[in-house]
Amino acid sequence: MRVIELDGRHMDTRAALHRRLKEALSLPEYYGNNLDALHDCLGEMRQVQIVLRYPQALLNSLGNYGQRMIRLFEDEAASRPDFRFRVEG
Repeated sequence: MRVIELDGRHMDTRAALHRRLKEALSLPEYYGNNLDALHDCLGEMRQVQIVLRYPQALLNSLGNYGQRMIRLFEDEAASRPDFRFRVEG
């Protein structure tokens, strides 16, 4: 299983968040830089574990949008055995 670490300290704007996600998750060029597009791309990922470090920094900067992103990862992990998500720190 591939482990991908995300650092919430570097996701302080929506643009920065999606730029980091695109890079870290190797999302396709056509990635739409929004949570709906992220949901679609996560559904195509296999055998991956996402680790979000410093989640409070993300939430401090992005508030509800950050919460929605975390919930999206949690929902994906709850629905599939080959996708895992955890928050650290």
